[in-house]
Amino acid sequence: MLSPVTLAIPCRTDEPALRRTLENVWTSFARAGVPVTTAVCLNGDGVAACSARREIDALATTGACVVSTVDVDRSDAAGTAFVPRSGALVVAHTRRAGKAVAWNILRARVATEIVVFLDADVTVGTDAVGRLLGALDRTPSAILASPKTTCAARDTWFERIMAAPYAVDFPNLSGQLYAARLHGLPPRMPEDLIEPERWLELACGREAVVRDPGATVTVRLPGTLRDFYRQRVRIEMGKVQLDAEYPELSTRGAPQPRLRATLATLSPAGLARLGAYLALRESAHVVARWRYRARRTEGVWVQASSTKEWRT
Repeated sequence: MLSPVTLAIPCRTDEPALRRTLENVWTSFARAGVPVTTAVCLNGDGVAACSARREIDALATTGACVVSTVDVDRSDAAGTAFVPRSGALVVAHTRRAGKAVAWNILRARVATEIVVFLDADVTVGTDAVGRLLGALDRTPSAILASPKTTCAARDTWFERIMAAPYAVDFPNLSGQLYAARLHGLPPRMPEDLIEPERWLELACGREAVVRDPGATVTVRLPGTLRDFYRQRVRIEMGKVQLDAEYPELSTRGAPQPRLRATLATLSPAGLARLGAYLALRESAHVVARWRYRARRTEGVWVQASSTKEWRT
């Protein structure tokens, strides 16, 4: 029998698509034949009545999982571990908000050798889990196994622009899905990180990351200019933070695709869309750099609601 794996999901309390994501990723685990214990860290205010908790409770009524809850803010729950049990869903909740906060809580309580980290608002390829676990198994020196991030674009001119960078196969660690060897992960990450996965990738180093582009995780794109800036300013501010506060990590990432070779693969329409996207991204970077230098980081986690709309 294959060794059990923990599925760890940092999740905001206002996440509206958690049930959909759980049902989707469990299909991928079933395809791989791997027993899975699911741990969801709900972080933020209003845990008891939040939309994410309602999604979990609705799923539990179908018999798909057995739910238990731990309040990690209580001192008597400080050392609670997630005991491997196939079909179990542990809800760890904290009133402290932040993805890095949730990641630390999950990482400290995982009790399996391998853990799969997943965002709460994505679609996982049917064979993605099996491929990532296989990549780790074939590469004993690897700590992290990453899929290729793809996008589900609505048929609008704006989202065709938003989809432009997904035509490029970037070698970065996917922030939405990755498998990891627990013993190789940092014991914890700084809790003020704006882009935790990029920090994790650099802290582990490019030699520790193995990629399988045949494994995919799909994101929903921003459908409006406002949502683009909500999402992109945060990402760009995360880059600014890493450059300013962790300059020693700057050389540890994978080499990026050569611009000339990348452009040669695009059609004229693709080039135009990519040019428009890069102009928008640069404007978001200018805003992010200014806000970071002015210490105006509040509101950086405002939800881009159109990225959660999977039914439209």
